[in-house]
Order: sequence, then C-alpha cells, then structure tokens
Amino acid sequence: MKLRLPAFAILALTWTLQSCTTLPPLEADRAERLRLHGLKSDRLVEQDRWNLSGKLAISNDKDGGSGKLQWRENPGYTRMDFHGTLGRGAWRLEADRSGARLELADGSAYQDQTVDQLVQKQVGWEIPVESLSWWVRGMAAPGGAEERWFDERGNLVRLNQDGWSIEFGKYRSFGEFEMPVRLTAMQADWKVKLVVRRWELAPEGAPDD
Repeated sequence: MKLRLPAFAILALTWTLQSCTTLPPLEADRAERLRLHGLKSDRLVEQDRWNLSGKLAISNDKDGGSGKLQWRENPGYTRMDFHGTLGRGAWRLEADRSGARLELADGSAYQDQTVDQLVQKQVGWEIPVESLSWWVRGMAAPGGAEERWFDERGNLVRLNQDGWSIEFGKYRSFGEFEMPVRLTAMQADWKVKLVVRRWELAPEGAPDD
C-alpha cells in the first residue's frame, strides 16, 4: 500500500527544503543592501576630490545658529568657508598634512595639529569634523560603526558611530552617484544639521584649481 501525502503537505515540505539552502528573506535583503553599499563606498573613496555647498546649523542646550558652508576636499587638503552666526561668525578653515589653520573675519588666525582640536578650541564646536567628512558622503568614518541601516539601493539612512546618531533624510543624484542632501547628527545636547544644495564630484586625477 502506497502512502499518499496531501498536496499542502508536499508544498510545505518543498518550502522547508528550499529554506535550508537559502538565507531567510530579511537576512538576504540586508546582505544585498550591504553589498550595494560596499560597491558604492569603494567607488566614492576613489573620488578623493569633491566640493559641496549648503547650509549648516549647529546647536546645543546653550546656543545655536546657522550659516552658509562651502566645503572642498582634495588629497591631503581640506578647506571650509563658513558665513553665518555660529561660534566666531565667518571663518575659513584649512588643513593639510602639516596641521590646521583657522582664519576669522577680523583677520586673526589660529593653528593646531588637527581640525577637530582647532574647531573645538576656537569655534567652540564639540563635533568631529574629520568624521563628518565621511558622514556627509553617506559613509561611516574609518574605525567601525556600532550600527548601520541601508535603503534598498544601498544608501546609508541611519548610523550610530562614536556616540553620535546620524540620520540621512534624503538623497539626490549627482552624476553617477546618489549623494546625501540632508543630514542630522546628534550626541547628548549637540545637534548638527546639514542641507546640501550642490555636490561636485571631480573625476579621479582631476587637476587642482
């Protein structure tokens, strides 16, 4: 006498066998998003010359303000021009392998070994500018991240790193890349908001202006 299984039992057995050879849907989806993010990040790192312009707002429990920001990165060189009501008002920050230099609107200038130290001492911002240079491009800074979340295209939408919680509100296409145009970073009483109006990603090997 042959044993006949009901059709629904055969289907259930088939699904069970298939699930043994594939990742659960949620894990498979996350793995694909992580793969897409890795591919995008590898290409973005090669774009070692970039410019952005937009609006920066910073606040804590005591003070706050906003202003226009222009940020330029070349290999071994950083320049940030800020015009607004934050900290010391208008200033220009430049940094290279020898250190960092801050020039204020009144002509006074200050130097330090790193960008973060200089900004904290002279502008009063307790924010990681060096890490921010990675976050603004939609990537975690070197050194690892506690948690990361991605959209279906591999764009970073939320990040926890070094005690900061960073949310990426919106991406837009600039050339061949989708780049963040809204970013909010928070730690304790500090909040940093950046709205990018324009991204320029120079091709690899482009000459300096």
